[in-house]
Amino acid sequence: MNILPVALTPKRVLLIGAGKSAALKAKNVYESDCVLSIVAKEIKDDYFKNKEVTKETFSLSHIKEHDVVINASGDEDLSKLLWENRKRQGFLLNCVDMPKYCDFYFQAVVKNHDLCVSVSTGGASPKYAQFIRALISAVLPKQSKKFYENIKAKRERGDTNIHQNSGKVLLIGCGTGSVDNLTIKALKALNSIDIAMIDALTGDEVTNLLPKECKKIDVSKQKGCHKFSQDEINEMLLRYAKEGFRVGRLKSGDPAVFGRVFEEASFLTQEGIHVEMINGVSSAFAGCLAGGIAPTLRGLSAGALIVSAHLKESRFNDDWIELLKNFPYTVIVLMAYSFANKIVQKAKETGVSLDIPAAFVSKIDSKEQTTVIGTLGRLEEMAKLCDKPAILIIGKSAAEAAKMPHSGKRVILE
Repeated sequence: MNILPVALTPKRVLLIGAGKSAALKAKNVYESDCVLSIVAKEIKDDYFKNKEVTKETFSLSHIKEHDVVINASGDEDLSKLLWENRKRQGFLLNCVDMPKYCDFYFQAVVKNHDLCVSVSTGGASPKYAQFIRALISAVLPKQSKKFYENIKAKRERGDTNIHQNSGKVLLIGCGTGSVDNLTIKALKALNSIDIAMIDALTGDEVTNLLPKECKKIDVSKQKGCHKFSQDEINEMLLRYAKEGFRVGRLKSGDPAVFGRVFEEASFLTQEGIHVEMINGVSSAFAGCLAGGIAPTLRGLSAGALIVSAHLKESRFNDDWIELLKNFPYTVIVLMAYSFANKIVQKAKETGVSLDIPAAFVSKIDSKEQTTVIGTLGRLEEMAKLCDKPAILIIGKSAAEAAKMPHSGKRVILE
């Protein structure tokens, strides 16, 4: 919104005109808590129908006791008259679209509770100022009232260490590694952070978008190789946020799908840190579509189940395999590539049909993307035809992929 320059006390403002431009200025003045009087020969905009307007030709006598005068009538002769009289009568002047007759310009202002950020182009382009305002608004915390109340209370107590706890953590879903699958919200977040703690598989395309001054920390967790424990990552997030930094926790896929979002968000929230969670495109669904597989397919699959074959400390999770007996849905298995032989073995032990259609989709959104379609009993053979990371799709819908368009390489086992 556009408001008047910052004033410690409300000012008495006189607005000349009642047209479209005048309506915009009137809204701005009302939002600034100033006292507004309006004088116009005629009302030209519906906004003023329910407003108190003095319907008469303007004269200098109307200015009496006003601190600010806004000429929105479009009359340049009147602007010149006001400019010549402003010092003698002691008011500040703004003439719409006439910069040479202005003591001040209206500014595009972002108001976030008690925080105000103003943007001005010196009257050159109000629309561009509004565009910049929108960008600033996008990176400011949306739920900051409590934070501002806290720092205000600290200052009143004489605590000068206000920057403490002023940081924020953004849990950012970075999708499947391709910029094309990055949401606009995630892109805005990446451009706003001071420190990036980067997960495995985030991808260079995404990290290259980070600001040059952003500090990058690799906190990858891959099978058998953890650079930092989860507790250490939590403590790093907390420490940087308390130091006043905007910290981006870059996660591949979607944070809500096996992305440890609960461990980090709940810990930080309990510590009083503001956390923003941003969804990403999950490999579970991006992979299905890339391989030409519709996980929900009328008449074949009325739903989809997402599971992980990988547990803490690289343990194999096989609890879901027994569900495959007469299961009417599609099962999407993440982190299954390395367990192909164990999945087949468990299926045999539990009496699950090895003829169930299945597919591996590997290196999603990369030049090496490959889809291999076969059956549950041939998973080991299928795994040798692609590479990790990969998702495993099991169900009747996988057999229909041959009828669908796809991206990357595709191999169909006969």
